[in-house]
This record gives sequence, structure tokens and C-alpha cells, in this order.
Amino acid sequence: MKKKLKAILLSAGFGTRLRPLTENTPKCLIKVRGKPLLEIWLSKLEKLGFDEVLINTHYLSEKVEEFISLREKTKMKIILTYENEILGTAGTLKRNISFFDNSMGLLVHVDNYTEDDLSSFLNSHKSKPDGCLISMLTFQTDKPSTCGIVNVNKENIVEAFYEKEEANYGNLANGAVYAFEQEFLDFVKKLPSSVNDFSTQIIPKLIGKIYACKTFYEYIDIGSYSSLIKALMISDKNNYFENSFSTFVNVYLNRLNKCFDGPTLEKIEFLAVSLRNAWKNGNQVFLCGNGGSAGNAIHIANDFIYGAGACGGMPVLPGLRVEALTANPAVMSCLANDTGFENVFSHQIEVKGKQDDILIVLSGSGNSPNVVNALKKARDKRLISHSILAFNGGLCKELSDNPIHVPIDDMQIAEDLQLIIGHLCMQWLSSNKPSKLFI
Repeated sequence: MKKKLKAILLSAGFGTRLRPLTENTPKCLIKVRGKPLLEIWLSKLEKLGFDEVLINTHYLSEKVEEFISLREKTKMKIILTYENEILGTAGTLKRNISFFDNSMGLLVHVDNYTEDDLSSFLNSHKSKPDGCLISMLTFQTDKPSTCGIVNVNKENIVEAFYEKEEANYGNLANGAVYAFEQEFLDFVKKLPSSVNDFSTQIIPKLIGKIYACKTFYEYIDIGSYSSLIKALMISDKNNYFENSFSTFVNVYLNRLNKCFDGPTLEKIEFLAVSLRNAWKNGNQVFLCGNGGSAGNAIHIANDFIYGAGACGGMPVLPGLRVEALTANPAVMSCLANDTGFENVFSHQIEVKGKQDDILIVLSGSGNSPNVVNALKKARDKRLISHSILAFNGGLCKELSDNPIHVPIDDMQIAEDLQLIIGHLCMQWLSSNKPSKLFI
């Protein structure tokens, strides 16, 4: 049976640092971008498909009750629980722990603002490393002394935590959003009654068992006037979030990641296996491209010539026989001057290429005459041809034996793909070295 999704939204605080703004309005109902913080979080959870949400109240609880009563009803069940005395972030969880039975849970401090929809966070939690009891949303802060700072290892597991300390421990901060399941709840049930604060009393007990998931979105703790003003300025600035660097990075990386679908990975695997055969049999590998792709050809050639044999497991072997046809400016300028730029690669293939050698073409459009002619010459001389292409693939898509074509309309991502594919092949080769080289 599919687990239900349930969340506790911590909303009981006094909002002391935001007075007089919070004298008649609870902090959870302070508006950012025209919506109360509580509504922003409830909307996120509804879109994520949460089944039930529990909201703790204390200060101006009647205002929160009124807000929920007037809110349009949805499939997501909302439960309010009043605390005569504020129980603390861990105390609320402990008192309501049965709420999470047979569920995946989320604990959220409502006095934070972010445009992150949490979908990536929840997906990351589902694949958290073995041994981790919870996942923690983290963010990059420019004020480390006001946050709980975490240090993580290469697997993004928290190995140290510093709660609002002046010393410099980095700028990766705890976002106070936690995802967990039954194993964590069993741990909480065993805690002594004196434990009532999540940050200072639970997190230290979980060092080495917390999976940190970083958001690339702006993340603001609405705990003071300065942070509220920052959020309001951001929200009032035309499309700030749509144009902020963190949002741009997130969109860019998502687009890049989506390039590696199943069929594309199969073609990359075919390239890698072809290179291993060429390595084993002593065949020559040629690379060519223009502009940034020319530089990438030289970079990848370096990796294959040395890195593939020297890195990875033993033994250390000589690398592949590789030549970037773009590497020699004297040859390039000579051929361009005497035979035309459209022949700078095909002439080199004519002179150096042999049957069963490999040609790898790097191109965005796939229509540059010099790479098209190189593929034609490779076909004439019975070389095995691969190409890494973007946009619509151009003529190279039809001329290549193995066109690795990602139809993305972005030259920078196209050039990223060239290097990533080169690095994937190089590292795979270094871990799958031939047992014997026939050179």
C-alpha cells in the first residue's frame, strides 16, 4: 500500500523580532508576495499531493483558526492542534508522533520563504543513502552566524552541525525542513522527555545519519525585519526569482540533466565500447570541431591519451592513440589557406585515416562544411564515425554511424554535453581497461 504523505507545519511562535508587525498578526500569517507564509506552504504541500497537514498553534491562535476556516477546502486534510504552552520544535513532533503512522513525514518551520516547490527534495529523500534517518533541506547563506551551519561529506551526509555560532564553519545552512519515515519516528520515541528542540537536541544525536539536500532557490528565514524586507524587495522586483542567478542555475542544470535519456545513453555506451576496441586494437582516434568544440576536441584527446590509461584501476597502460585535428595551428592555417577551410579536417583524414579508425565529430548545428566533409571522407575510407550533436543534428546526423543527438537549442549546453560525454567515456575506459593492447 502506498504510504500517505503527511506534514507538520510549525506555526506557534510569537514573532517577537517582527514586532509591532506581529502584535495583531501571527508570524505565520505575515504576507510575502501577497500571500501569508502559511498559505504558501499549504499550497506547496497540496501541489505535492500531501494527504494531511497538522498545524500547531499558540500565539494568536484564533487568527490562524479563522484563516483556515475561511480557506477554500481541498482534498488535503488540515488539522489544528493548540498548545497551552509552546512545546518546542521537537516537543510538537513528539506529542503528535502517532500522526505520522504508516506515512512519509515532513516537518516544516513556516517562518521560512522559498520558491522551491520541494519536489526535488522529496525525490532526493526517496533515494537517501542507507543509514540516514532523515533528509534535511539546506541552502547557501550569506549570514552564517544567524543559521545552523552544516558540514557534509562527499555523499552529502552531515558530519558536523553548528547552531548559530560566530566562528566560520562554512555557509551551507539548515533550512529547517526535514523528511523522514518510520525508522526516524522509532528513534524519536526513545528520546527522553527533556528533549524539546530539534536543532540543539535532536540533530546532534543524528550526525552521520542526516542526508543534506541543497536547494538552488533563494531561501529566507522571515525572523527579522531585515529578512522580511529582503523577501518583500525580492517579491516586488519584477520577476526577480525568474531572473535570479540561483533560479537560472537550477533551470540550466535541469535542462542539462534531461539530455541524458535512455536512447542517448545507449549511443554513448556504443561510443565507449568502440573506443575500448580501438584502444585494444591500436586503431587511431580523431576528433574535430569548430570554436568551443575545437577546444573540447583537444581536451578530450588529452583525457584519452593519458587519463584513460593512468587513472582507474591497475594496471597503468598507455592511453589511446588519439589526435585532435584542431590542435596544430600551422596545419590548420595551411590547409585553410591552400585548400579552403571546408577541407581542414577531411584532408587530414585523407592523409592519416585508415579502415576501422575512429572519427568523433563535435558540433552544435551539425552543418559546418568542414565537419560534414570530414564525415564524408571517413565514410569513403571506412572509418567508424561518431558525432555529438545538438539543435536538429544537421547533415552530420545522417552521415554519422553513431549520431549522439540531443535536440536542445542551446550551444553552451551542447558544448557541456561534449565534455561530459568525453569524461564519461574516459572514466569508463579507465575502469574497463583491455587486458592486452595490440599496438
